[in-house]
Amino acid sequence: MGWTKPSSSPHLRSGRRVMTRSRHSMYRSAGEGVLRAAAHATGPDMPPWPGPDAQAEHWRSWLAAVWADDTFRKTVSEASPDLSCQVQSIIGGRAHKARRIRRAALATARYAIRYTSRSAPFGRFAGVAPLEFGDRTHVRVGDRHQAVCRPDPVALDTAISHWEMDSARMSNVEVCVNTLAQQRGGRVYIPSEGASEFSLALTPALALVLDAARTPIRYGVLAERLAAEFPDTAERHRAGMLAQLLRVRLLRSSLRAPATVTDPTETLPPALREATRTRVTAPDLRLDATVRLPKEVLAEAETAATVLTRLAMHPAGTPAWRRYIEQFADRYGENVEVALLLVTDPERGLGLPEGFGGVSEPPRPMTRRDRLLLDLAGTAALEGRTAVTLSGAMIEELEAAAGQRVINPPHLELCAQLQSRSTRALERGDFRLRVSTASRAAGSFAGRFWHLFPSAGAGHAALPTVEPGAELAQLSFHAGRVRADLLTRAPQVLPRLVSVGEFRHRTEGVLFPSDLAVGYSDGRLYLAEAATGRRLELLAPTAINFVWNNYTPPLARFLAEINRAVAPQVSWFDWGAAWTLPFTPALHYRRTILAAARWKLRARDLPGRTASRDEWAGQLHALRGRVAMPERVLLAEDDQHLAARPAPGHVRGPAARPP
Repeated sequence: MGWTKPSSSPHLRSGRRVMTRSRHSMYRSAGEGVLRAAAHATGPDMPPWPGPDAQAEHWRSWLAAVWADDTFRKTVSEASPDLSCQVQSIIGGRAHKARRIRRAALATARYAIRYTSRSAPFGRFAGVAPLEFGDRTHVRVGDRHQAVCRPDPVALDTAISHWEMDSARMSNVEVCVNTLAQQRGGRVYIPSEGASEFSLALTPALALVLDAARTPIRYGVLAERLAAEFPDTAERHRAGMLAQLLRVRLLRSSLRAPATVTDPTETLPPALREATRTRVTAPDLRLDATVRLPKEVLAEAETAATVLTRLAMHPAGTPAWRRYIEQFADRYGENVEVALLLVTDPERGLGLPEGFGGVSEPPRPMTRRDRLLLDLAGTAALEGRTAVTLSGAMIEELEAAAGQRVINPPHLELCAQLQSRSTRALERGDFRLRVSTASRAAGSFAGRFWHLFPSAGAGHAALPTVEPGAELAQLSFHAGRVRADLLTRAPQVLPRLVSVGEFRHRTEGVLFPSDLAVGYSDGRLYLAEAATGRRLELLAPTAINFVWNNYTPPLARFLAEINRAVAPQVSWFDWGAAWTLPFTPALHYRRTILAAARWKLRARDLPGRTASRDEWAGQLHALRGRVAMPERVLLAEDDQHLAARPAPGHVRGPAARPP
């Protein structure tokens, strides 16, 4: 659910939505929500899991029974063609190694367990639908789900890369220099796959390419300029150089559609487009569902968004951003605008904030907020309570302990699960809202599915900004890893956009990093269009976690975060130092579960890999008794949640439900 406030905005998952401040809440709804749910109500029948000493035939028999479910087989085959081939080979008797068969069975079992319970949209396993709010509850779920298929990013990248290596076929294709490239110390650096960098010596030939391809140029024309300037170099060596520059991403070709093109095959030549259609596809599922929830759920979500903002660990921005702002003020002063590429250059400017080039952050000191939460969790454990109901006074104390907020996030998305016994109970107000997480801004989650709903992103142009009067523009960039390409693709919904690391022509409404400047005023940084001084704030419609630097170009993260650098970073409730405890209680406020109770499972508390099912069941039951764990739990690692269901013939972990 997305939300905004009169000076801010949030979104909901069992609904997601945008909101703004009203009365006791800092946020109000700003648009429809998005429902996400598993597409299948029933899964395949799974026989008892073979024991650790089972022979190959036993594993083959188990796989055959599960694979007999036609719908499950087709869904898994589309998600993982390699696994499908392995299973078909095993069932057909063409594979005989027990270890290989067991690995295939384990992978199949993982898909089967998530088949009916995991709501995260993925292939034909789960999908999305619009979510409405009104006076009466209405739920209709059909079986005519619609799949919108696009090429698998890895398969498409392979096909395009093969095409780019052929100089004859590339002759009429346009290319341009990657705007993420940097020159330092006689070398050119380009972000590579993940968090790594590729560097090349700045030779005269490379300098010519960098100058000639600053704006899009036909590959054939660029090759001719190289030939004219370096006639003594063999043609195959010149072609090899251009092929290498395309391979390492220093050059971007028009074959690679910018992220605002939701179907990346649109820009391909007919022959290449036709070839990609026969490859692996990545479907997005629009559910055949109509869901309308009571407005009371919205009111509860508004309050939850407000409380999470008040309880944020860093109410005035992260330490890394605060240090960076101080460095900028010391070096450049106030009311001075400096070219973005100069500021972020590590040799001539400040570079990027700490942590932008790595996946870890330096340790932080214990805070008063940490001590309060450690005391709260420890007291709950001593008293045998699995949940703590927060009062207004407790919230105020935790809020004061974290420090003073400078500004509130202007908009964010709230992801939550709605729990109620029935639609009648829901209409009576008998429900619980369990918060999963909050996204950094409106569109962070929902933007991933704008291509499924024609008018879904239209309302985002009216979102509030941190700086009154600033223009909201859309940030467009490719993911740092090829396999995540579709996660950053969203149609353009704002009049102007900032393009980073893409092939684009310079047209009206398109800005590049070289067009931007950074300024400092009133204790915070801002982004501006260098030519006009017009202040900008960027909306990045992608669910990629920016902290995972190997998925996000650091400059894209910098542009998306800079205007909110002194605002609370609202996500799920952060226990701080208490995360290290073996148990933290659920935190309730009104009808909302802000954080579910959590028990940490350690490898030494569990049986070994070769233990029998009875040993596993006995040890898990003993563990439950020792730590007062409820019968129904959710197995979770980061934001990946697994609801296990009992399989016939033996004890399995219970399904998901917070205590």
